[in-house]
Amino acid sequence: MWDGNVTFGDSWAGYIGRADQNTAHSHVAIQLCIGVHQPVTLELPGQLIRAVGVIIGPNVEHRAVADSHPVAFVYVNADTPLGRALNALLQDNGIALASDELLECFHRTTSLPQFVEALGRLLAIVSPIDQRLYKALNILRLDYNGPGSVGRAANAVGLSGPRLRYVATHQMGVSLSQWIIWNKLERASKSLADGSTLSDAAADGGFSDQAHLARIMRRMIGMTPRTAARVLRKTSVSFKTL
Repeated sequence: MWDGNVTFGDSWAGYIGRADQNTAHSHVAIQLCIGVHQPVTLELPGQLIRAVGVIIGPNVEHRAVADSHPVAFVYVNADTPLGRALNALLQDNGIALASDELLECFHRTTSLPQFVEALGRLLAIVSPIDQRLYKALNILRLDYNGPGSVGRAANAVGLSGPRLRYVATHQMGVSLSQWIIWNKLERASKSLADGSTLSDAAADGGFSDQAHLARIMRRMIGMTPRTAARVLRKTSVSFKTL
């Protein structure tokens, strides 16, 4: 079972511990999977990968095979400069093996925040996203009203709803709808980490009910909310001060 600690950063989250994801899943974040002492084993459609480090792109179905050795998972939001730089490393199938330089960067640091900061310095950060999209995403992060949120954000930055969706997909590599769901899941996860009940966490995330949160969690992180809550409540308190 999961027995490590979760760290929430600014537009990223990480976990170090044993891997035990129950079901295959996919999400819109770019995920780094690194074996701390031994290679990590990942199950993808039609193949099994065992490597020291793997980068998994958005919407690539995968599952980490249970192992007694600790692994590090780092999830980076696709709209960030680091997420875009990692996305640029992916092969056509949406995955890539981590370079020796990336792995050395991981082993030289002593915490996930240090690793993410060092990784940002290591990678050549690609050009920033369109400022209209950047402003729209910030609006959407704070808009919990659901229906009409994309239209409201688009109007605020001088774009039509369809144009905003196009720009988001073109620049982030994921659809705006999926980004919104991931953002809601992040809010619900932080609420669980802070000790909320499953129903309260679902409401905090903007989900219609607890069952809706459960479906999204299984689809995007491969765990039930109860299992996720046990992990998240071991989190650092870093997110509370962001």
